[in-house]
Amino acid sequence: MVSVKPFKVTVLNPKAGGNAEFICPVYDTIDASRYEKYSAVQNNIIHITTRKEGVSVREFVDHAQSCLLRLFNEGVLIEYDKPAYYIYGIRYQLSSEIMEQIPEEDRRETYFIFGLIALVQVEKLNAQNVLGHEKTFESNSHERYELMKECGMNFSPIVAEYNMPDHAINNIFEQYLGFRRPDLKLNANRKPIVDFVLEGSRHMLWEVSDRQVMAKIEHLMRDKHIMILDGHHRYTASYLLCKDGGTAYTLMMLVEGGDRALLLLPWHRCVKECRMTELWAKIESNFAVERCNRSDVYTKLNERTSDFDVRLCLYDGTGFYLLRADEQRIRELSNAKGERIGLDVISLHEWLIAPALIGKPEESIAFTASPKDAIEKVDTRGYQVAFFMKPLRVADVEYKARVEQKGFPQKSTLFLPKVAEGIVMRRFEHE
Repeated sequence: MVSVKPFKVTVLNPKAGGNAEFICPVYDTIDASRYEKYSAVQNNIIHITTRKEGVSVREFVDHAQSCLLRLFNEGVLIEYDKPAYYIYGIRYQLSSEIMEQIPEEDRRETYFIFGLIALVQVEKLNAQNVLGHEKTFESNSHERYELMKECGMNFSPIVAEYNMPDHAINNIFEQYLGFRRPDLKLNANRKPIVDFVLEGSRHMLWEVSDRQVMAKIEHLMRDKHIMILDGHHRYTASYLLCKDGGTAYTLMMLVEGGDRALLLLPWHRCVKECRMTELWAKIESNFAVERCNRSDVYTKLNERTSDFDVRLCLYDGTGFYLLRADEQRIRELSNAKGERIGLDVISLHEWLIAPALIGKPEESIAFTASPKDAIEKVDTRGYQVAFFMKPLRVADVEYKARVEQKGFPQKSTLFLPKVAEGIVMRRFEHE
């Protein structure tokens, strides 16, 4: 059973000028243009959380340490005196190009999710109570480990889900705050301690220090297992810290897996450089190829009839192509792997990307949730080809982790909404 406990939160201090200009998207969503935008503000948390392309890990961590010390010394960051739990609320909307990728029954004008912010005891992933569903890049985990170790901080919570069909914890949150989602009618006695808008999404943080409410939450969580949705590299880094004698707990946002505001999107792949002749030879030996229009991409992908009906879409700058895998070969791949969930991304990497890729995967593959961005990456000739993926269902990810007990290739799932860096932090260096 997962172990949770309250903690002393670190937040931006509004009395010292801490404001929305100082927060930024979570580090693994930052590209060069986003980095340039947010780093233009001297006190933006991005200077601590995100390594600029071309900067060494050691240089990044040293700079992060000095920035963090300055923000504490200047009172921009403050740590609360008493441990508590926190409710993290994110109210958001989707752009039309993101909306087109999700099933119609999941489309809404406004989404509003609640999460419990707590410390969770670290254990080996997939050993007992904490499950993962994605493989990680060792270099990325090492970078997070060095940053967390030297700064003694969690800068954003790892997002994990729990199952609670009666919605008991979410009901406690709504009762405690005095409104029901997706409406937002703030109670003067329950004002958020953090309330910022980032790229159109409203991020709010409420303190829960009432002992009775805290005890109810702990009681409801005591028999739960959790599955990481977003933050596998941060969790791996936390486990390494724990093994090295550091903190035994890490910062998490625990969300209900059945929450209608929890969405799952695919990460599309853009390949910087590959052997195109070999790529097309692999495609033609494993897939039926059909040319299609940009507007038909998701219609074609969503026509999939079973786990063995694997479909991808390729864009190479000249046109869009639907790739439909040979079903017999897919069944053979499924039997060989002992997996039936995620065969699209598995076949893409094993049959196409791995044989044709030039360079290391972590340096040569870009991941994006935006079809428009993927197309632009190819059109500007920075990348040779883009692959568009169909979204999974949350139930598929749970099956992968709990039943198959296998990990998807890196960047197979994109859960929304994303937390922001700088909303809720935790300093563990003196614990």
